[in-house]
Amino acid sequence: MEGLLEISAPGVTKAVTLDRLCRERGIGAAEVVAFGDMPNDLAVLLYAGAGYAMANAHQRVLSAAEHRTLSNDEDGVAVVLENLLG
Repeated sequence: MEGLLEISAPGVTKAVTLDRLCRERGIGAAEVVAFGDMPNDLAVLLYAGAGYAMANAHQRVLSAAEHRTLSNDEDGVAVVLENLLG
């Protein structure tokens, strides 16, 4: 049996924390690139100006993310960052 259990306080998400960090540094959400593969990443992927689902992501993430990249095993994060940073 497979499963995932995550527990956090109401209203606490990766996006809430990232937004707080960005605001402290004067960074807008449009400047953020985020990567995710599981439903707990949905909020941050939707927050980011560019949210990328990994190729091997959960179906809910693949459906929600604006962008896709290669799988974790194919270094999908590195591929996107190399393209973005030249």
